[in-house]
Parts: sequence; C-alpha cells; structure tokens
Amino acid sequence: MSETSTPYTPASTSTTVAGNETVSLADEIKKYKTKELIDFLHKEEDLELSETAIKILEKEEVNGWNFLKVTEEKLRSYGMAGGPATRLADFAKECKEKKLRSFSSYKTKADLEKVLQEDYKISSGDITLIPQFKPVTCPVDESLSSALTISFAG
Repeated sequence: MSETSTPYTPASTSTTVAGNETVSLADEIKKYKTKELIDFLHKEEDLELSETAIKILEKEEVNGWNFLKVTEEKLRSYGMAGGPATRLADFAKECKEKKLRSFSSYKTKADLEKVLQEDYKISSGDITLIPQFKPVTCPVDESLSSALTISFAG
C-alpha cells in the first residue's frame, strides 16, 4: 500500500518511531461532508462508480464518518449493486489502514518517485503536475464592507 500527502493537522497526527508526523487517511475522510466524500470517491478511478451508485450515497446522506463504517451488506441494503458495494466496502477498509505523509518526509528520491508514480500518475518527475490546494472562497456581506478598513503602515 502506498502513502500520499495531506496537509498537517495537529489534532489528527501521531508520531512514528522515526519521529515523522503521520496522519491516517481515515482522519481526513472523517471530516468530509457528503459532497466532499463523493468528490473524493470520483477521483478514485479504480472504483468505477456509476452515477447510480453516487446517487445512492447522496440519497442516504453518507458522509466521511459513515463511509468508514460502511459494509458491503449496508450498501446493498441501500439498493446498491453488488460490484460497487464490494469495491466501496473494500476501499473504505483500505482507507482506514492507510497512513499519509508529507513529501518532505521521504528518505530517498526513489521513494518519492514511487509515490508520485503510483498515487499521482506522474512518471516524468515534474512535480508541477501534482494537484494544487484549492482554497475555499466565502461570500462577503457587502453591507459590512464599510466596517472593513485596511491600512498600510508606511
């Protein structure tokens, strides 16, 4: 099983014997709301999830916490076909066991290249192909704009 990178969050880390911070993928998935979970699952091409399977997850309001506890039987009780139910249940189990590390914690260039190739499908060594963090934007109440003052010390 390979390891991938995730942002460091103190509440969900443990220290390994080597002293590197590790985060389990499950710690990150637990935080997902239903839409975030579905976006995450869509990126996992090996799952081959149909729109029908996705709609079942939406209808049942499965969030990250629920996903980590899901069983094939539970998914089948929601009306999901056997194939996607098996793949999702197996994937949920893998996610519970998978540890995440920052890229800087890899000991050798070969280790890093292996992760980039397996998890990000980057074989050229071009790290600019790694998906970038996308900040969440929030709307600003325009009626409060007069209360905001920006000053520059100069």
